[in-house]
Amino acid sequence: MVGLLRMSLSKFVRGYKNIVTIYRQALLTLLCVCILTPTISAAELSYSAKSLIASQNNSQSNSNLFFNRLRIQSYAGLSANCAAEIEYELFPGWISSAEDVSSLSISNSNSRIYRIADLNHSLTANPAASGTKEYWLLEHNLDRALLRCQAGDWEYTVGRQAVTFGGMSVSPTDVFVPLAFKSLDQEFRPGVDGFRIHGGIGETTEVEAGLLTGKAASAAENGIYLRSHLLVGSIDLSPLLASFKLNQLFGLTLQTDLGQLGLVFDGAYIRQRKSALESLSEQKNWIPWTLGLNLQWSEKLFTMLDYHRNAMGTEKTENYLSNAVSTIYQEFPVMLLSRDYLLLNLSYQHSPLLSVSNSVIFNLNDSSFLNNTGLEWSFSEDLLFAWQLSFASGKKSASSVEKSSEFGDTPSSFKFILKHYL
Repeated sequence: MVGLLRMSLSKFVRGYKNIVTIYRQALLTLLCVCILTPTISAAELSYSAKSLIASQNNSQSNSNLFFNRLRIQSYAGLSANCAAEIEYELFPGWISSAEDVSSLSISNSNSRIYRIADLNHSLTANPAASGTKEYWLLEHNLDRALLRCQAGDWEYTVGRQAVTFGGMSVSPTDVFVPLAFKSLDQEFRPGVDGFRIHGGIGETTEVEAGLLTGKAASAAENGIYLRSHLLVGSIDLSPLLASFKLNQLFGLTLQTDLGQLGLVFDGAYIRQRKSALESLSEQKNWIPWTLGLNLQWSEKLFTMLDYHRNAMGTEKTENYLSNAVSTIYQEFPVMLLSRDYLLLNLSYQHSPLLSVSNSVIFNLNDSSFLNNTGLEWSFSEDLLFAWQLSFASGKKSASSVEKSSEFGDTPSSFKFILKHYL
């Protein structure tokens, strides 16, 4: 145990030493602002803890895991117009087979994070790629470190923060989403490093611009965007211009009411940069989009039905894996493999303390689907219990190097979750 503790502390120190100078200077500037401010008008410190026990199995293997998230959130009002926020997370976990550690680890093949530099997330030794023994891990994450100031109608935010676009089950305009950063924990959207300006023009128009910085602030890793939010009659519009990793995107999110129905459209036109890794004959322009209807049946029952067109995917199951390694899949946050999908979401608020939900994603091209059912029960204002059941249906693959359907090989899983807030 002493040896493990020493090893963890050693990796912790090395992780901090790996932070590049520019990010150290940014945090130092934020700290100096806090120190030099004569008084702090308001300060808050809160904690949250989440524990999850899960079991999943498929035709090849079974695995069990125990996952925890400890999050510290701090807020300091530096003046009437400026505030600072810092949030830090610690992830202790255990998994019955080390070969499945990517389902617990922050760093995995689906992570896309816009950060100049970061901590060495793992505080424990990484297991062998072929390891099958049980494995304990300890990871950490500096998820927020920002300064927010108000000047008239404009707000300025610099540092590590959450950036979100769209708002549907699958939102093509949500270009900077850090997919699968922590696949077991989606309660908090991972922070990205950047500078944003947000303000209002008139009574019905808002404008937002931002620069997101990738590793070492390299131009090839950065992102930039300009977005507006305006109301035209009863139609809510959010046009978006963005550049990400030298690709260009024009997006539009539209929301309106059709009587009792709510109509939502979220689509994007993407111009992919030329890549030396792919032939010039391949398609370089993509138009993914989602069209959705939602209905509030009563005060308790709410439903959504979305159709999603994944322009980057393929209708042929034999091409799923080869297509998924193309450049657009590596640079744009798309995870689905095929072209056409129906997505159904249902939520029922039985009481202020008890709610149930169900979501289904159905692949119209290969007839496979993935279903998630959940229940949340609040014992009190600061204690919540939940369980989630996931199961899939579809044609099973004959080997690991091919797929006969998108969801047929997805393992069934059952999770118990306990959340506590202070």
